[in-house]
Amino acid sequence: MLKEMGVAVALVVADAGMAAANCVPPASTMFACTLRDSERRVEFCQGPAPQDGVPDFYSYNFADGAAPSELYFTTDAPWFSMKYYRGTQNFAGETLGMALEHEGYFYAFYIAGAFGSPIRSAQLHVFDSQDAFQSEAGETEMLRYYCKPETVLVDWTFIGP
Repeated sequence: MLKEMGVAVALVVADAGMAAANCVPPASTMFACTLRDSERRVEFCQGPAPQDGVPDFYSYNFADGAAPSELYFTTDAPWFSMKYYRGTQNFAGETLGMALEHEGYFYAFYIAGAFGSPIRSAQLHVFDSQDAFQSEAGETEMLRYYCKPETVLVDWTFIGP
C-alpha cells in the first residue's frame, strides 16, 4: 500500500513540476511566461550547447497549467527579429523577438527591457509565414497573447547582445 502511494505521489509531483518547468534537462529555459487571464504557459527551451556554442535543438511548449501540451515541437534553429526595436539615445530599452518555426508557422516571443534588467513586458505572437515574422511592419501576426510580467523568465546569456 505504501509503495503504491509513493508511486502516485511521485507521479503527481513530476506532473506538477513539468507544468512549472517544461524544459527537461539537459535542456534549459530561454524564455517562459504565463499568459494574462489564464494559467496557459509557454516555454521556449534550448538543448545543451556543445563546443561550438550552438545548442543541438530548440523546443516550444504551450500548455494549460498541468494539462498535456496543446502544442509541443522541436526544431534545430531559432529566428530573430528586431521589428519592434524602439531604442533611442535617452532610453536604453530594446525589444527583441525570437521565433521557432513549425510547419510553416512562426511561434515568437517579444520582450521589452534593457539587457540584463527586469522585463517591462512580454508577448507571444504566432505568424503564418516567414515573411510575416520578418516583415518590418508591425501587427502582422495571426495571434497575440500578453504575458503576466511577474511570470517572465529570460536567459539573458542566450538572448543578450
